[in-house]
Amino acid sequence: RLPDLLIACVGGGSNALGLFHPFLGDSGVEMTGVEAAGKGLSTGFHAASLTAGRIGVLHGNKTYLLQDAGGQIRDAYAIAAGLDYPGVGPEHAWLHATGRARYVAVTDEEAVEAFVALSRHEGIIPALESAHAIAYAIKTTPAMARDSIVIINLSGRGDKDAETIAAMREGKG
Repeated sequence: RLPDLLIACVGGGSNALGLFHPFLGDSGVEMTGVEAAGKGLSTGFHAASLTAGRIGVLHGNKTYLLQDAGGQIRDAYAIAAGLDYPGVGPEHAWLHATGRARYVAVTDEEAVEAFVALSRHEGIIPALESAHAIAYAIKTTPAMARDSIVIINLSGRGDKDAETIAAMREGKG
């Protein structure tokens, strides 16, 4: 049977689109993209262009962007380098605008906790980017039916992020 929920991190968007695309026509499959809330959406230190941005044009694409009051592109922040971008691909802008996919944001702290949890419990060291998707799954899947099928897109490898994780856990990041 088809999965009930797809979860993937979203920076520019290719990671999530690789997972979402085959299921676009299957309305019973929920799709959730997870952006980097960084230090919190209210702090301005985040990369959540769909969750906290607005429509604009960058590099010839009309999409959701992080902008200041004058429409200038604002710096993005994410603990995960692959999510640190002030916009999102136009496909995600369309999925968001049409309501076909839902977009949420996860903080650095939540992503690091998920990174540690997956590493400890499953022996899988995820990339920090993917840890955002894992964090969302940890928060939401306990409320789902036990027979639900959830696919979390893991991309990259986390050994490259070990120093970043250690610094954050020691309060230096």
